[in-house]
Amino acid sequence: MKARPAAPWARITAITPVAFLIAQAEAQLKTPVILIPCGVIPSITIPEEAIRPKPDSPQQEPASPETETPTPKPPSAVAAPPETGQPAPKSPRTPQRRNTLDALQALRSWDSLENEIERTVTISGRKVIGFHVHEIEGDALAFRDQNYFGQGGKRFTDNTDLTIRVNKFLGFLSMDWHWSNSRFRNPYDARITYTYESPNLTVEWGDITATLASPNPLVNFQRTLKGATAVARVGNTRMRYITSETKASARTITIQGNDSPGPYYLQASQIVEGSERVQVDGVEKRRGEDYTIDYFGGILRFRDGTIIPRTSSIVVTYETYALNAAPNRLDGWRVETALGRGINVGFTALTQKSTMRRGLRRRQEQFYGFGAPSTPYDLQFPPLRDANNPVIITVAGVPQVEGVDYYFDEVLPYRFYFTRFMPQTLIIQVEYTPRPDPSSTLGGDREVMGIDLTLPLGRRGNLVWNAARSKAQALGSNLEATAHVLTGSFEWGKLRLSGTWRDIPAEFVGIESVGFRRNERGYQTDLQYRFNSATSVQASLNRSRVASLNPFSPTFSVGFTDTHIQTYTLTHAPRNGFQLTLTRNTNSTRTPSSRSEQARHALNLARSWRNLTLSLNYEHTDSESHGGLGIGTRLAYNIQSLRTQLDWTPDQRWTIRASAARSDTRQTQTSGGRTSTLRTDARDYTLDVNWRPNDTLGINYRWRDSNSGGLSTPSTLPRSRQFGGTPLPNFGIPTNPWGVGFDGNGFSSGAPLYSGYTYYGVRGKGQDLSIQWTPRPNLSLDMQWSESRSVGDFQTNSAQESLTIGASYLPFSWLTLSASWSKQDVRFLTATGTSSNEFLTLSTDIGPLGRFTINLNYYAMKTRSVLGEGFQGGQGAFVQEPVGVSARITYAIGRSQNLFAEFHRTDLKGYQPSRDTLFAIGYEYRLTRNLSLVAGYRFREQLNLDPQYSQFSYRARSLDVNLNWMF
Repeated sequence: MKARPAAPWARITAITPVAFLIAQAEAQLKTPVILIPCGVIPSITIPEEAIRPKPDSPQQEPASPETETPTPKPPSAVAAPPETGQPAPKSPRTPQRRNTLDALQALRSWDSLENEIERTVTISGRKVIGFHVHEIEGDALAFRDQNYFGQGGKRFTDNTDLTIRVNKFLGFLSMDWHWSNSRFRNPYDARITYTYESPNLTVEWGDITATLASPNPLVNFQRTLKGATAVARVGNTRMRYITSETKASARTITIQGNDSPGPYYLQASQIVEGSERVQVDGVEKRRGEDYTIDYFGGILRFRDGTIIPRTSSIVVTYETYALNAAPNRLDGWRVETALGRGINVGFTALTQKSTMRRGLRRRQEQFYGFGAPSTPYDLQFPPLRDANNPVIITVAGVPQVEGVDYYFDEVLPYRFYFTRFMPQTLIIQVEYTPRPDPSSTLGGDREVMGIDLTLPLGRRGNLVWNAARSKAQALGSNLEATAHVLTGSFEWGKLRLSGTWRDIPAEFVGIESVGFRRNERGYQTDLQYRFNSATSVQASLNRSRVASLNPFSPTFSVGFTDTHIQTYTLTHAPRNGFQLTLTRNTNSTRTPSSRSEQARHALNLARSWRNLTLSLNYEHTDSESHGGLGIGTRLAYNIQSLRTQLDWTPDQRWTIRASAARSDTRQTQTSGGRTSTLRTDARDYTLDVNWRPNDTLGINYRWRDSNSGGLSTPSTLPRSRQFGGTPLPNFGIPTNPWGVGFDGNGFSSGAPLYSGYTYYGVRGKGQDLSIQWTPRPNLSLDMQWSESRSVGDFQTNSAQESLTIGASYLPFSWLTLSASWSKQDVRFLTATGTSSNEFLTLSTDIGPLGRFTINLNYYAMKTRSVLGEGFQGGQGAFVQEPVGVSARITYAIGRSQNLFAEFHRTDLKGYQPSRDTLFAIGYEYRLTRNLSLVAGYRFREQLNLDPQYSQFSYRARSLDVNLNWMF
């Protein structure tokens, strides 16, 4: 088949940015190659604009492309584009840059160069280079994994974890570099980013967050990438160019409320920090104030007392790292210019080319024991679990059996549990193949080109027209469409009016990015009238027809939903006194097979006094839906919710915070002439009290009670965890190759199909008490007690109680005595099983006493786990009693020289018995404050006393020489 010639604008896309940037960066000055203590500074080319003198008047130089908008707008018109929801960029003062020629004076002498490096360069971390001679008897793989950070058995080892940051070296060069070569590192923790900045040219390459900064919502783009971006400016024109390979995939998912604050699982782990945006029923929430998020596990939780009803939709958009995902090649550019008199015009183009998927990579992760079997272990990526890609888990070198020693969560694919207590002294290693992430672009290449035009309407408003044409290729067929978005904003005194008209056909397919955009035709109008500085009224009307693609169709297949949303809000917020907000919202939705209507009324009151803050929220919701569940089916909800929060600080010794929320839901279903009614009562109560009566005593108490009012598990299925999730389908089911939504997301895609996340319930109670007491300057006592009970589809169904008591005593300046005792009892509620654990530790620190420093430790544990009928893992009794001692003696033979000896011994009785012995002697010499040389002899013996696992034992003798750098 003959290759089809590229479109003319595509050739311009590839040629224009490169030529433009080359023209802007003609060399004017080169610095010599310089040797410095931490490396080599290569020859640096300084472009002409970097050494050009700055204009004396601000009017002689246009605004910075990164900080100001070329066209002035009325104050009322500076608002977020309706499609992105992002606030408009502010206009801070352009940062002052040092004159480059003055900065080059730092190269004239070593003293000035050293001062420049100290001012701009920061290094932190460690690096250990080692030489080893080993004599190993037994299982060499077990020795490798349990020693030298997973490098046991190697002649030479290198353990590096360094961060180097350079902040505008010579006034225009920056670098952010982090590197770790650990076998168990997160691959996305490593990064390197270079930045060159001058008044008219900024170049950034490496691991970057790239954006085209386009106000056109049809071509707007922001992603975490590995590539380069450049911004150049000439007069009133500026240009931005990006070229890269994708590093993270964008997702937008919809989750139904579950009558509780959460947790809500986002169907992904390893979420890019700060990339998420959260909406509840179209209202955007703020992190830290409205919700918290665990980026590692992908867990969202709203603030205490916030009940999200089952009729509400939570929409979350975010980026997630995917280790075995197929990367895409991205190229884009944007040119915009100010034509004068407030008229702006911009052109944006973006292309995405699919690349060949690379071979699947396996990875290894390590954990120390987390304790009770009710505590989960979360892998960094969801694993494949098939015959070709097995999950291998070892504990102290001994392989574990799935279904007997551990089991994976039914719904959260990256989470697993052990069936017995795991002490913190044990090393757990997991080797697996991360699941290939389908991303939200399932195949094909994409191209989008757009134009945006801003026209001022006098001093009272402006009009913005956005248009774009897209082209997508998949499975040998093409899909093309043109979309338009028109936005206007006006202001007459106290009245502000804005409107948006959208025409985004179902065939319009863009480049995936974080956002709440979708294919729709319709309009939205917003009106606000401000009576005075404290009182205003707002009205909003939205009518649209939303297109959604069929994810199971191998061809282009579309369904439509008609929506009609009205919102009215009255706000009264005086500086002193009660603040009042009244809201009415109606939402009507129709599809060919169903229709629904919802009306919500809300009242918010808030008042702050000197030491007291009080808030009260009341909501009443009526919703009704017809069809969808069968012919003649009617489903109605009546929900009433009340929430109050109190923050009180009587004095400096007391802090009290309480929140209470209740939600009464009445569900009525009519089908086939029969009517059934179900009523649930959800609640969420919390109380936090902090009391510090004096400088020696501190008491903290927390109580919580949360109940969503219902669980989705049938009572006939007793399990250690509630039933949930749908098994993944067999391969071969046809899937839609276009993605869903015009940016590859929509409101329901980006996550793997059959992810199994549906409505779930949670119930939980708990209380925590901690006391810290220092009766004497050399004596401290502390106590922690907690009691909790949780049941839910995504919760460990168990009741737990734990108590920990600790003491620390310093009878002399050279002697410290410490002791800790703890006990934990776990009882599973939906299965027959218990776990009881008791732990004792004793520690003594002596020194410096003369030339000696001595550390002695002893610990003993008794753990018993009995698992019976209904438990997901292996059934039976798992009893273990580990006892361990350790000692280290250091003798100073000079100011910077030490001799040391250490001994560790752990005996484990019961299930999988073992004996672990380590002995080491050595010599340490500190060459500088940051560099030391350590040489020694090391003996390690790991014996598995169970004959079934005796082949995994080893005995090793090693001679070690290490150079340690600490920064």
